[in-house]
Amino acid sequence: MNQIDVKNRIISLRKELERHIHLYHSLDKPEISDQTYDSLMQELIKLEKANPEFDIQNSPSRRIGGIVLDFFQKARHPIKQWSFDNVFDFPELQDWQERNIKILQKISQNNLGNFQKNILKKNFNYVSELKIDGLKIVLTYKAGQLIQAATRGDGEIGEDVTENVRTIKSIPLILKDQIDLIVMGEAWISKSELAKINLEQVKNHLPKYANTRNLAAGTLRQLDSSVVAKRNLQMFCYDIESENFPTQIQELNFLRENNFLVNPHFKLCKDIKEIEKMYQSWQEKKDLEEYGVDGLVIKINQKEIQNILGFTAKSPRSGIAYKFPAEEASTLVKNISIQIGRTGVATPVAELEEVLIYGSRVKRATLHNSDEIKRLDIRIGDTVIVRKAGDVIPEIVSVINNLRPKNSVAFLMPDFCPVCNSKLIKIQNKINRMGDIKFSAGLFCKNEFCSAKHREYFNYFVSKKAFNIDGVGEKIVDEFYDLGLLKNVLDFFKLKKEDIEGLEGFGQKSAANLITAIEKSKNITLHKFIYALGIFHIGETTAKDLAKYFGNFENFEQAILNLIKDFSKLDLSDQKNLETVKAELAIFGLGQKSLESLMSWFADNKNLIFLKEILKIIKIQEINLPNINIQRPISLNSVNSILNKLEKNQVQLLVNENLEKRFKKKIFVITGALSQPREYFVDLIEANGGKVVNSVSKNTNYLLLGDHEKLSTKEKSAKQFGVKIINQKEFERMFSL
Repeated sequence: MNQIDVKNRIISLRKELERHIHLYHSLDKPEISDQTYDSLMQELIKLEKANPEFDIQNSPSRRIGGIVLDFFQKARHPIKQWSFDNVFDFPELQDWQERNIKILQKISQNNLGNFQKNILKKNFNYVSELKIDGLKIVLTYKAGQLIQAATRGDGEIGEDVTENVRTIKSIPLILKDQIDLIVMGEAWISKSELAKINLEQVKNHLPKYANTRNLAAGTLRQLDSSVVAKRNLQMFCYDIESENFPTQIQELNFLRENNFLVNPHFKLCKDIKEIEKMYQSWQEKKDLEEYGVDGLVIKINQKEIQNILGFTAKSPRSGIAYKFPAEEASTLVKNISIQIGRTGVATPVAELEEVLIYGSRVKRATLHNSDEIKRLDIRIGDTVIVRKAGDVIPEIVSVINNLRPKNSVAFLMPDFCPVCNSKLIKIQNKINRMGDIKFSAGLFCKNEFCSAKHREYFNYFVSKKAFNIDGVGEKIVDEFYDLGLLKNVLDFFKLKKEDIEGLEGFGQKSAANLITAIEKSKNITLHKFIYALGIFHIGETTAKDLAKYFGNFENFEQAILNLIKDFSKLDLSDQKNLETVKAELAIFGLGQKSLESLMSWFADNKNLIFLKEILKIIKIQEINLPNINIQRPISLNSVNSILNKLEKNQVQLLVNENLEKRFKKKIFVITGALSQPREYFVDLIEANGGKVVNSVSKNTNYLLLGDHEKLSTKEKSAKQFGVKIINQKEFERMFSL
């Protein structure tokens, strides 16, 4: 054959093999025998090896694997990957629905955004899908070609597992059309495959995999893709990042039409009663499937309503995971100990006889507080039922009273801290609308010199989510604390090489490495610094939201100090004042406890002195927000004007009204290399009322085009639809007031 014939033969073989792969692995309708398939594949491999100029990354021959990596590269997701909150029974599902309806009614009454008052009465339904017990994967296609597959990771950065995912035969490597697409799905492995592989593990004197999810996760993290190819991984796809589909059902149909494997057991439900019927039905038959099913995923079908509901700090409001009862086991309570956390909270912890639950060994379970101990009437020596709530956190469900020892006595929380012997107290929370004082359920050690609180906070301060001082773990913190090297967290930055050289585990090199790591940690991002302060109720997600909102620490601090002044003037027993406060909380994207905790921390002069000292030592990286007359800080006096401008229930930057009018409802697509990260331009557009989507359509207003080597698909589409194409300079000129 000449070169043209060879090329055409390779192209034909690829198309035919992909067709048979889809028939076999997605539709279960094979047309040829395995032997015929193998012979076609071998012919393709032979031709590609002999003619490497015709090789492509997304050839079906890549499904055999063979790429060996040294390690996995990090991959930043084009869009944040959220996870759904969980409910475990029908009343909780009803509560979720009621919360959403109240939010929609509130928005309808205030006439905010494009929300129509009759939207609750028209086309308001749900899609209920099986919740597959696997590993979330994000697929990215450019011009119809699979270019990246990444694990969820922390929702923003995952691991690049592209070469391994290419071996999954139910995933199309090339789409029918040359489109850009981001697809989410769940990778899984069958129970029969688990049994087969575990036989091999035993044969080779290796530990068995605990369950299908562990096997799927372990397989995807193999560095040799040929190993992955031998294990029959599958992937159910369930979501698309696109503005082109008004409903979830349309997304699922599009995925099926484009050769993605979609779990067939989804259902359009008119109300949550239909969801409950499906839930009860699948609770009985879930174990009959080859894949693990641990519940249902419920989504509001209409994307318009999904967008209006927006997100909490952690999850989209429009969806929920309705989990089946967690796997349970019985075990003995050997002891109940008291653990003092960094905030001083005294948490009772049940020390258990080790038990295996859902593939992991459980030795301890939190008992939360004295109220929980009374509810369970749990005692040392009891036989208890333990489960992993949401298959993650071990919890004690109940006590088997018939097995209780005759001489057992009720457990009482101690009066004094087990570490510093200070009096344990309940703290006051003024949360009642009538101004009534309520007390916390938990006990707290308020001794600021308690070593347990110090140790916990020191570990928190140096953790990866905070200052991320490489090489400093719990053991080193304890050693330095016991030696008197650490009395407060500022002492980390005062350590010298000679202070630690010669200590156990530290030579000249390791001591120098630690000092280098400490110096490196002094340059910290704003959200990590806010998180590192250890403010009660301010976790990583909230810290990121606050950092993105305020841009720099000065703005953030000043806004909180202003709020302290405003709140001190308000009588919260006045219903009008209370509603104003609630509106302010919604704008910040915080709950009442979170904001009160922030204000309490900043109202403490000791903390302000600490800030003054640490800011002399460290450098906080600012989020590079443009100089566009940002109105900060927010005060309660501006709540009404803010609510009028708020179009979605998320934290927004308030900018000049002329800019807001110019960008309001304008849809942007961004492509090419720009002077700043893509997130910079997304934040800027969204802060001024615009919207950024991933693909060009007739509804797109602007394509922001950066430097590029060749004509991109997005640029072609923009020209086809008559979309205005602008470069970065033209974009920046739009901010000239």
